[in-house]
Amino acid sequence: MSTPVLISFLAYAFTTALTPGPNNFLTLNTVGRFGIKRSVPMMAGIVSGIAIIMLITAILSSLLAAWIPQISVIARYLGAIYILYLAYRIFTSPTPSVDPTQKAPRFVTGMGLQFLNVKIILYAITSLNSFVLPITSDPFVVSAYAALLTSISAISLVIWAGLGVLLTQIMQKHTRIINTILASILVESAITLLF
Repeated sequence: MSTPVLISFLAYAFTTALTPGPNNFLTLNTVGRFGIKRSVPMMAGIVSGIAIIMLITAILSSLLAAWIPQISVIARYLGAIYILYLAYRIFTSPTPSVDPTQKAPRFVTGMGLQFLNVKIILYAITSLNSFVLPITSDPFVVSAYAALLTSISAISLVIWAGLGVLLTQIMQKHTRIINTILASILVESAITLLF
């Protein structure tokens, strides 16, 4: 990959990974409610799910390209439903507090989200098909770029987790306002996804 293409690829990957989405909001909210330590299993699940999506996309990209219209319609509706569910859960969540008796989201929750997360699926397809596959179809090279995309997503989660730690006190004082804003952004995302 030439330097200009690599710079474009990395700019796209970091920008997309850092923009608000279900993973980032869930991480922010979970860290605010349960603390960083208890959020790590869910975050590890998110990264594992992203890695699986990236590898599936890398390996089956040519097949996915032929089926994109059918997959994207189904994924769009399932993703919108799940995003609306996340919006509801965030909107109705209580004031965040690090409570050792409450159960934090688990690894499986984070991983399962990825199979309904249209942003990650489209991120994988777009990144690999736009930047990598036009240059090489070598499965090892494509898989290496999929691993790089997963790493970039993990960095994004750590940044959002850091925001969750920094904003915990603000989130505790202004829970209703913050939850309403986050839920509204997710509802807007779901509407955009459908229309």
